[in-house]
This record gives sequence, structure tokens and C-alpha cells, in this order.
Amino acid sequence: MEDWVVRIVFPSTPDALRASKARNDRLALDWKFVERRTGATLVATQTLRRRTASSALAKAARMVEWIQRVAEAEIDPISVSVHPDGTPEQVPELVTLAEIAVQLGVSRQRVQQLSKQTWFPPPVARTKSGPIYTLADAMQLQRVRETKKGNSYGRQSAD
Repeated sequence: MEDWVVRIVFPSTPDALRASKARNDRLALDWKFVERRTGATLVATQTLRRRTASSALAKAARMVEWIQRVAEAEIDPISVSVHPDGTPEQVPELVTLAEIAVQLGVSRQRVQQLSKQTWFPPPVARTKSGPIYTLADAMQLQRVRETKKGNSYGRQSAD
């Protein structure tokens, strides 16, 4: 048996706040309110004793179901992570606007224009060189772009 840390991040909504105030002795969750540049979140953590990561993840899924029942709403977590206790949580791969431009097949300037749109994912950090995004957000952006067949965000071809 190994100790696993389960971390579930929810948007800070009235429903999530209601769930964070509920108590369950068998499900001793540690709730923290976290204010970030991208918005406020509620983070629920618990250390579990399990044999495998998959069994810890299954328990995390049951935790999300319990939180949704208590909140009396379908609040979807922003993220769910499971890692062995004592090891740091993995940092997601990060990309710049230039790397997103290559991925989308457009210019860096075009991505910079798109980044000002409300539907564009918020950066996770800002440096002197510019904003930093997660690779997962960039990949989601590419999937959304590919599904919008009649709406090209790239360079327009002169026919």
C-alpha cells in the first residue's frame, strides 16, 4: 500500500462553496480557496492509502460524485490529479504564442490577435517575453479550430 494525494480543482461557484462547507467524516477533504490571475478556484485534497494509481483515481471519481451530490449541481472539476505522496505534482508542458502559432499554422501576430478574444484560453503565467499557456490548452484550441470548418482563423488565401 502506498499513500496517494488526490487534488481536485473546482471553479469558485456558489455550488462549489456549498460543497466545501459540507462535512463527511469518511471523506475528510481539505478545502482551500485559491485566488489566481485566471480566477478563483476551490481545491479539495485528500491523502489516500491505495495499492495503485488507478484505484486512487477511482476513489477521486467517487469524491467528485459525492461533491456534486452535496452541491446539488453538476459542477465539473477544472482538473483532477493523483500522485504519490512525497513526490511533487507534475508541471504541465508550457508553450508560448510563437509555439501556438506553429501548431495552428498561422503567424505569431495572428495568434496574438486571437489571444485577445474572450474564447481564447487565459495564460497560466506572464513573463517579460510574453504570456505562457499550457500545451493542453493549445491543443484544445487547435481541436476547436479544426471543428469550425467554415470559420478559418488562419491566413486567408486569395482565390
